[in-house]
Amino acid sequence: MLETIDRKFVSIVIFYSVGVKSRKYYLTLQDITTTRNTMLEYGRKIINAVFNRREKCPPICAGLETKVAADSGRSDIRMFEIGLSAQQYGDYEQGTRTSTQEAIGANLISIAKANGLFVPGENWAYYGDRKRRPSGESIVYLVKNAESVVKVRNPFAKNAIKQLHAQDIIYEHLVHNVLFPNSRYRFIGIGEDVDGVRVILSQRYLADMFAIPSQEDIDRYLVERLGLKPENRYFYGNDYLAVTDVSADSDNVLTDGEKLFFIDPIIKMKRPATEILSYYYELMPNGR
Repeated sequence: MLETIDRKFVSIVIFYSVGVKSRKYYLTLQDITTTRNTMLEYGRKIINAVFNRREKCPPICAGLETKVAADSGRSDIRMFEIGLSAQQYGDYEQGTRTSTQEAIGANLISIAKANGLFVPGENWAYYGDRKRRPSGESIVYLVKNAESVVKVRNPFAKNAIKQLHAQDIIYEHLVHNVLFPNSRYRFIGIGEDVDGVRVILSQRYLADMFAIPSQEDIDRYLVERLGLKPENRYFYGNDYLAVTDVSADSDNVLTDGEKLFFIDPIIKMKRPATEILSYYYELMPNGR
């Protein structure tokens, strides 16, 4: 049987396995067996290295924001952190009360005005064309280059679901950025409407660019990439937060065929935002 082996085929095997130029060789069965075993051993090393690397990497790390990006986003709101830390509004659990929401909202507005970050309502139209249908939380403006949108967000618009504490208003978009960096928000400033404070953010415009993924793809990403677990029919969460409004029946999650883009999911914080950010910061990659 050995005598019938095509020597051209054998030389190709040698070329790809050991990197020598194709030549005619008269190989013994021992030569072929040795080459085969070397290739198998090398293949096992590669496979073992891949699986060992996966075991050492927390399942959550695959989709998180980098530390460099997180530091940049945090620096945009640093003056509000300093200002709010000087004020005491009682126990954190009282943060969902209307009086606390009004007090912290007023303080955010005051800090914004003192730092040139307050945007009056009459100036919002300068951002671009206002979309006729607002989102559940925001008035949305399409920037003239059509590459981004500006959202004037009412942080308490969906509070029956997300139960946002007033102390966490200024951090809410940062928590989104941690989990969904490819649809990250950039902080612009603070505004005010008839019913209170507004947080003004910009985001890459994606709505007309990509398709809607299947629910299976969405579920798989939240569970396998972010390490969240289904908590009931609508939420995926862990000990720190829970995510909802991510159904394939809406246009709130999009795909380009390779990546998922979570546009504006509802994130319910189970702990203070600063604790959540600190927890995830330790899991973030160091790159840009």
